[in-house]
Amino acid sequence: MNPAGFDELGGIMADSDLLIIGAGISGLSMAHYAAAAGWNVLVLEQEHRVGGCLHSHRFTGALDGFWLELGAHSAFSSYGNLLEILESHHALSRLQPRAKVGFRLFTNGAVRRIPSQLAYSELLRAPFRLLGLIKTGRNIAEYYGHIVGPRNYAAVFEPAFSAVICQPADQFPADSLFNPRPRRRDIPRSFTLHGGLQSLADILAGSSGLRVESGQIVQNIQHSDGKFIVRTSSGDHTTHALCLATPVAVATRLLASEFPELASHLAEVGTATVETVGVAIPKSQLNLPLLAGLIGRNEPFFSVVFRDVMPDPAYRGFSFHFRPGMLDEAGKRDCITRVLGLPNDLLTLANTVRKNNQLPVLRVGHGERTQAIDRLLAKSRLALTGNYFAGIAIEDCVTRSQQEFLRLQQEAG
Repeated sequence: MNPAGFDELGGIMADSDLLIIGAGISGLSMAHYAAAAGWNVLVLEQEHRVGGCLHSHRFTGALDGFWLELGAHSAFSSYGNLLEILESHHALSRLQPRAKVGFRLFTNGAVRRIPSQLAYSELLRAPFRLLGLIKTGRNIAEYYGHIVGPRNYAAVFEPAFSAVICQPADQFPADSLFNPRPRRRDIPRSFTLHGGLQSLADILAGSSGLRVESGQIVQNIQHSDGKFIVRTSSGDHTTHALCLATPVAVATRLLASEFPELASHLAEVGTATVETVGVAIPKSQLNLPLLAGLIGRNEPFFSVVFRDVMPDPAYRGFSFHFRPGMLDEAGKRDCITRVLGLPNDLLTLANTVRKNNQLPVLRVGHGERTQAIDRLLAKSRLALTGNYFAGIAIEDCVTRSQQEFLRLQQEAG
């Protein structure tokens, strides 16, 4: 009997108690829980960096030391499970509070203060509309549109929600956003780390006893006689238990052959592509006020997130999250210079970086789908984690990983 409590695999010595495909925050938090319980854990990652949607681009050369986010942008003192992991790694001292700067709207070619776009006559009735209103079973348009009124929803709230989830917000389930969680008083309300949020992934991946192999492309998985064989471009791995911590489309493809019913449920979850362009600009070239970001209304971008929350003495950084397929590279370049008020020649290969991210498209009724998925996972020694279960926040991912590991641990006896 191995430390995890699994039986031997028909006389075959397994490479690991748990193999995890994907080294984003979901996979790495799953690895943390398993390693802390004494399991032998292997994490395979196809990229040559860890973090997944925690992607802090760190410039080199003349911009050495400057970074900006190409994925998730902030974490909060309400992220209790994430903070417990960081505390176990003695990393809470590395948290850095984000500067208190606000958001504004960008519409009709100009930066607008959010209060100037609100119809206060509609807002005055919001407390009364909220009475007895239930989130569950309603999408964002139905729930929040009813509360704030149609004019306010169209002018401010729909663009703001779309900016948060980097996809059109109307049909997104209302109960998958802004879930209340208790806050820790000893932690900055909103924080990041030196080098950006990818440092969270770096901390977890660098923990002792954890094996992370990058550049590993998983070709397929096989499941037979209670064992999993994971075939990669560089060889095979045999494991007692398997966790897929990948985008939902990747999980669907990998499970289609051995777990077709499970894959069919996953295939119902859509995917949104976010086309991100990050730029670093000398402070002397800019007249924009210090901000957390701009919300795009009737613009080809969902948002522009500023690095002003972590000010740098020489540069400012901007991450444009573009709507997919609307602009080619030249169009994106023109849009960036238009919004920032810059001459076009300030954007060079040295100060510009691009990244496409994949996010799940959730719809009302998703809770019932995840319950069906969980029923199929029961007693299978297979786990699924990621941002397509309870919500897309970092804490949602960590919480899902914790729940899935506790299930595997219980099934292992």
